[in-house]
Amino acid sequence: MSLRALAPAVALVAWTLAAAGAGWLTASGLEQDRCAATIATLKADKADADRESVEQALARLQAAQERADTLEDRLAAAEKSRQTQEQAHAKEIKRLTTGRLCLDTGAVRLLNDAGLPAAVSSDVSAPAGGSAATDGGSSSDTDVALWAAGARRQYDACRARLDALIDWHQ
Repeated sequence: MSLRALAPAVALVAWTLAAAGAGWLTASGLEQDRCAATIATLKADKADADRESVEQALARLQAAQERADTLEDRLAAAEKSRQTQEQAHAKEIKRLTTGRLCLDTGAVRLLNDAGLPAAVSSDVSAPAGGSAATDGGSSSDTDVALWAAGARRQYDACRARLDALIDWHQ
């Protein structure tokens, strides 16, 4: 066969290959466009989900802050009430007590010394070389009553704080 006879066959094969290549490129381009569209949709969905998650977290944070503010206001009001009551109690305690000796130096020193074991001898001697004032001195009935009132106020404040923590977690 001559080259001239093969030319139409070669041209037909070349045209067929060119058409197939163009079709493949077009199909490949369409596939790329579909992939790009899918990726864009996935990115938009992810952005929407992220935005919704952030909005929900912000709403939870704002609700928690409002709850904390409410509990803090409640604690502040309770503390103010306790302080007012403590002042009234202190005034009334001073009016009702005589100031007479209630606990002597040894008893006060014993109560102030947290390091002593539970079973301590009942005869606690006065400190050697120390003054009664630096070792606790003595306490009057007024001192003891004021101490008891202060201890009660501290207990009530602690209880209120614990109640607020419990409320916070419920």
